[in-house]
Amino acid sequence: MPRLIDHAAREVEVAEAAWRVLSGRGVGALSVRTVAAEAGLATGSLRRAFPTQDALLVFSLELVARRVRERIGALDLTAPAPGPQTAVLLELLPLDAERRLEMEVFLHLGSLAVGGGALREVYDTAHRELAEASLRLIGSLVEAGWAPSSLDLPVEARRLHALVDGLALHLVRQDAGAPTDWATDVLTAHLHALRA
Repeated sequence: MPRLIDHAAREVEVAEAAWRVLSGRGVGALSVRTVAAEAGLATGSLRRAFPTQDALLVFSLELVARRVRERIGALDLTAPAPGPQTAVLLELLPLDAERRLEMEVFLHLGSLAVGGGALREVYDTAHRELAEASLRLIGSLVEAGWAPSSLDLPVEARRLHALVDGLALHLVRQDAGAPTDWATDVLTAHLHALRA
């Protein structure tokens, strides 16, 4: 009897193999052949899961966003401000090996997204979601009485978004395994500076 294949699990395995290629060897090394070899599959098997390289790249980027959403969805957000807001923001930073890999993939694929197409749409969606989340987080700090109602919400949301993006870039640029607590300290200091 032929073995049944879990196609959803296979897609994730292939995307994770693409992540490893991107992280370890860069965008220039990414090809159907290198990803298939990394995943331990024949190129034909990979092509059944992803008929085009673009389809693989789009799924790989979508998987990054999905993993971040899942982690945020698992958080307990019932604590007083700014605890929940801080917890959400920390999930967006590459503070451990898993999140560092995701951020490296996000940056690599972001460089390819500049060319347009479906990958650009996914990348732009992720950027827009982070902008919207920043606005909601600032708004929730005001609603909780942590931050003053006089705050210019759109400006503060953009500033928070830029801070998170900047911290993420600095964290990825430093050596893997280097301390990351400085980024948590910077983020915490920023939120405390907003206090009413």
